[in-house]
Amino acid sequence: MTTTNERFGAKVEKFFFEPEVPYAMALIRIVFPVVLMGMLLPRWHVVREIFSTDGATAQLSRGYGFPDMVPEFSGTVAVALYAILIFACLSAAAGWCTRVSLVVSAVLFTYFSLLDYVSTMTKYTVIATHVLTLLALSHCGSIWSVDAWLKGRRHNHWPGLPSAEYERFPAWPRRLLQLFIGVVYFGAAITKMHTPLFFTGDMLQYWMQTHINFKHPLGEYLSLYPILLVAFAYITVIWEVMFIFLCWKSSWRTIILPIGILFHFGTTLTLGLLMFPMICYTTYLSFLDEDDVRKVAAWFRKRVRQSAWLKSLVASATAFRLRMGSPAGWQSSARAAFVFSMALFAVLNVEVEYWLDLYGERRPEGRYELVAMDPGEAIRILSPCEPYRLSDRFFAIDMGTILVGDRLANRRTEYRPGERIIAQCNLTPPHEDMYIECKVQNSDNTIVDQLGAVATREMFRANFNYNVTEAMPPGDYWLVVETAGRPVMRKKFRILDAKGNAAPESYGNAAAN
Repeated sequence: MTTTNERFGAKVEKFFFEPEVPYAMALIRIVFPVVLMGMLLPRWHVVREIFSTDGATAQLSRGYGFPDMVPEFSGTVAVALYAILIFACLSAAAGWCTRVSLVVSAVLFTYFSLLDYVSTMTKYTVIATHVLTLLALSHCGSIWSVDAWLKGRRHNHWPGLPSAEYERFPAWPRRLLQLFIGVVYFGAAITKMHTPLFFTGDMLQYWMQTHINFKHPLGEYLSLYPILLVAFAYITVIWEVMFIFLCWKSSWRTIILPIGILFHFGTTLTLGLLMFPMICYTTYLSFLDEDDVRKVAAWFRKRVRQSAWLKSLVASATAFRLRMGSPAGWQSSARAAFVFSMALFAVLNVEVEYWLDLYGERRPEGRYELVAMDPGEAIRILSPCEPYRLSDRFFAIDMGTILVGDRLANRRTEYRPGERIIAQCNLTPPHEDMYIECKVQNSDNTIVDQLGAVATREMFRANFNYNVTEAMPPGDYWLVVETAGRPVMRKKFRILDAKGNAAPESYGNAAAN
């Protein structure tokens, strides 16, 4: 037993503390702050409005009974701090005073996120704060950085060369980042397991039909195939549960990580997510070890030898390094330049924001004022909500022949004698208990068949089954949905003959319609 414990302890110690060159963390340090610019820069011109006492902050802590957990500053101070955050992120990407830059980035990024839970505090900002913290605790600035160049490490530009003498550090920051992203996926899977509407596809269907994030090209199209959404829901949960167990150094890693890339790319195409996939892609770099980086470097060296312009580019970079000479003695000057540049960048941002004049205080007309709303429009907005129309309770009506679970697996509008028609009436929550009638009418508005069903308030759909009999000759028909004695929806379909041909008059009716 002691031997087994010792072996397990040795494996854990090796897993977290085996020395390695921090290639992966250096790559994340370079890419991650640049990705965050996609979130930080669009908010720069509204810093005074959403992050300062001059505007309307929305601290996350207010919902927990602590309205002033973090301090709020004036607009000028908020703009200066936000400028320092942007500068720290960019300097971290360059590796200039790396640890200080990452600490400043982590603190200020968390601070501004806590100040605005309405639009800034999101799932990806929570992930970003953890990534910045782990980067600040790592030695990601020891290679491919200004700090490394200032220390005289101007050699070993190609990982894997025999002359490589990069300094090695314990692997625990990278391991913690790997565990973190795995736990995030696992927690997301547990949350989905406790959300029944996720597995029925209803939640995904409604999300895909909105553009609450950004516009997306495939969301509306895939929402027409709910059975696919059900399959994607189960695949997503299985993948999220298995990620933390299969993402390590094994043959499974080459499967589980590409699936993750495709998964997040799919959320961009169907849900309009942009920042969240990019942040997750960046964290995947933590799964690159030294062997992976050496293989990529060897592949790139081969391409350099085969490409004239790449060879010329590398030669130019080498010549530039030689002209720069030795940076010995520049470290103290670089730190002073870092502090001066950060302060200057903050002052310039404050000055630019001052002349943009968000509130029009320096306009000849004076400060902007709220325009009085039309009294009639104000009465309409403040009046009690209008009752839902009957049609508002109904989302759509679909027809098919195959039912998987509670969703149609196919959609059809043409049927032959002997087939079964499944009419699925999709409801819009919330709704009250309803009695729904579904009638089949021919082209003369004669009722051929009708069924009724009770849809209780928790139901999302009601199904009606009809058999195509001899009482329904080939031709055009209408499926009419009624409730409270009033029609709310209708859908056209066609009955074919036994050979699959439509009645001659159907073509005329179709042309007329």
